[in-house]
Amino acid sequence: MTRNVLSLTLLSASLAAASLTAASTVLAEESHLPDDPIRFVTPYPAGGSHSLHAGIITAVGEEFLGRPLISVIRGGGGGAVAAAEVAGSTPDGSMLLFGDPTINSLRPQVEDLPYAMEDFVPVARINYSSAIFVTTPDQPFQTIGELVEYAADNPDDLVYSSDNRNGWTYTVFEMLKSTADVEMRGVELGGGGPAVTQLLGGNTMAYAGDASVVGEHLDAGTLTGLCVTDIERSDAYPEIPTCQEEGYDVVFQFWRGVMAPAGTPDEVIAELSDGFERMTQSEGFLRLISQIGSGIQFQGHEEFAESLASEQAALREAYLGE
Repeated sequence: MTRNVLSLTLLSASLAAASLTAASTVLAEESHLPDDPIRFVTPYPAGGSHSLHAGIITAVGEEFLGRPLISVIRGGGGGAVAAAEVAGSTPDGSMLLFGDPTINSLRPQVEDLPYAMEDFVPVARINYSSAIFVTTPDQPFQTIGELVEYAADNPDDLVYSSDNRNGWTYTVFEMLKSTADVEMRGVELGGGGPAVTQLLGGNTMAYAGDASVVGEHLDAGTLTGLCVTDIERSDAYPEIPTCQEEGYDVVFQFWRGVMAPAGTPDEVIAELSDGFERMTQSEGFLRLISQIGSGIQFQGHEEFAESLASEQAALREAYLGE
C-alpha cells in the first residue's frame, strides 16, 4: 500500500473513530465561532504536501473545534487564487487559509497580487518541513554533487520540476544554483503532485519536495534522495545527508499554518488557536501525521505572529534590501 493510499485509508478510519469518542472536552461553554461548518482552504492542487496535511486536519478537527471542517482545494496562481478568496471572505472564522511562507511572507512583497500580507491574521502554525532533493534511479547523477557536476558540464540541459515562481521548490533550487554557481532550468507545475508526476514520467530530471509527497516513492525505490534542506538529517530518512553535509549551504524550512482574514475578532482567533493546539496534541492526529512522514512544531497565535513578522522582515531585507 502506498503512503498516499495509506493516508487516505487512515483518514477514513479516523472519522469513524471520532464518532465513538467520549463527549468532547474541547468545546468552550460559549463558543465564539459561527454555527456553520468552517471551510479550510488549501491553495494548491491535490496530491501535494498541503492537501495531505489538510486532509488529516479536516478529518479530525471537528472534535477539537466543535465545528465540521470542510476541505476546499482551490489551486491556481501559485496559491494566489485561494489567498485572495479567503482574504475577501467574512472575517468571522468561517473560512480559513492553510498558508505558508511563500504565500504569506514572500510573494506579496515581490509580486503584484490580489491580496496583501496585511489581509491575514495568523491563527496557528501546525508544522514545518524541509525539502528533499530527489531524482529517479535512471538519471546520470545519484548524489547532489553529481547533479551539480552534470549541470556544470551540461549548461541548461538539466530540467527540474518546480512548483511556482517564488514557491518552495523554486526557492531551494535558486539557492542551490547560487551556492553551486551552476545553471538549471525549472518547469513550473503548480504543486507537488504534478511536479512528482512529471519527474516519474521522465519529463524532468529532479525535484525537491516534502517527505509526504516524495516519501512513498523513496520507500518504493522509484526516487533517490540526494540531500535534505535542513540543519539535521530527517528522522524518517536518516540515510539521506543534509545539503550542508554535501557541501551546499541550502537550508530552507517550509511551515504550514492556519491564517484568518484580517478583522477576525480576537476571541475567535484565540478559540481557533486553542482548538488547533489540542488537535496537534491528540494521539490520533499525531499517528496520522506520522503516516505521511511528517511531525508537529506547533505555535499558538501569539508566538506564530512574532515568528511570522520576523520572517517577513528577513525576506524583505533579502529580496528588497529594506
